[in-house]
Amino acid sequence: MLNALLNPLLEPLGRAAPRWFERDAETWGVPAFVILSFWSVGGAMMIYLAGLKGISQDLYEAASIDGATRLHRFRHVTLPMLSPVIFFNTIMAIIASFQIFTQAYVMTGGGPGDATRFYVVYLYNQAFDLHEMGYASAMAWLLLLIVLVLTLGVMWGSKRFVYYEALKT
Repeated sequence: MLNALLNPLLEPLGRAAPRWFERDAETWGVPAFVILSFWSVGGAMMIYLAGLKGISQDLYEAASIDGATRLHRFRHVTLPMLSPVIFFNTIMAIIASFQIFTQAYVMTGGGPGDATRFYVVYLYNQAFDLHEMGYASAMAWLLLLIVLVLTLGVMWGSKRFVYYEALKT
């Protein structure tokens, strides 16, 4: 569908829309999955909306009375009050980024060549196609450790940036 929109724009330039998962997969395979991931951004947006609804209007009114501009209200009221939600969505995005399997397996099976063979697809191939269960298990443990280290790193860094209103005395 995207190519149907791109072809009329590119034809006057003497170009054609890319073959995302065919001959141009080396260049366009991973960006195609990034574009495809925008389809699932709605869940995070719902969480952001719930976080925005939870910010008291009294804080905005007090900032307005103190003479804060819209930019100052956003920077000093909205972002600090929304920081736990941003933190949660960041952690979820890190974990989800290592779980790209279904789209790649169904659409390309990791091919052509290895252009779209993500780590989890490779792990699946080792376990269930090649029956290398020990190797696949070691890969799964390594994946767990990578996600754990990244998550702990973000949690450690959050001490400085995440504001928990209920914990302040």
